[in-house]
Parts: sequence; structure tokens; C-alpha cells
Amino acid sequence: MKLNDPFGRLERRHQVGYETVRDSLNRNNIDTVEGARTIIKDTKKRALKFVVAAIAAGLLTYLLLPKALLVVGGVIVLAVAWVIAWTINGERYINRYIEEELSGGNKDTDAAGT
Repeated sequence: MKLNDPFGRLERRHQVGYETVRDSLNRNNIDTVEGARTIIKDTKKRALKFVVAAIAAGLLTYLLLPKALLVVGGVIVLAVAWVIAWTINGERYINRYIEEELSGGNKDTDAAGT
């Protein structure tokens, strides 16, 4: 039993997330390390663009509606935190995909006995 995840909920959630990303990559024929690394790079670019747009929205809110800044700022902080967490997990899942599926360490075929 792990102290930070005693019931294995996070591990199961990450496994489901990885399987979703893996299936999506397989459906889209991403079968090279370079292709997977390109997806990581593009995802980071999109996340950075979102963070910059969110900061710009916060500044615009401050200029136009300073009284609403607290509410809008809270929403922006939550959205930015969500995008950062999603980007980090996505990169983790794609790196795992590279290790397990593209580098020959396929655990599914080993478990199936083929």
C-alpha cells in the first residue's frame, strides 16, 4: 500500500489516461519516436499559447472591469493550472508510449503470452 495513494485511485486514473492516449496515437498512426516527440512539442506550444492568452484576458479584465478581477482571476488560475497538469500528464503518457510501444517494451504482448 502506498501512503500517497492508499487505494490505488491515482494509479488507475493514470492507467486509463495512458490507455486513452495510446489508443488515440494508434488510431492516428503515430508509430515513430519522432512523431510522438512532435506531438509533445506541439502540445507544449499550445499550452504556452493558452497561458499567454489567459494572462492577456486577465490584464484586459483588470483594465475594463477591475471589480470582476477576483472572480475572473480565480477562473484563469484554475484553467491555467488545469492546462499545465494536462500537459505534464500528456507528456508523461506519450513518453511511456515511446518506451513501451515504440521501443519494443510492449507489456501487453508479454502479458498475453505472445
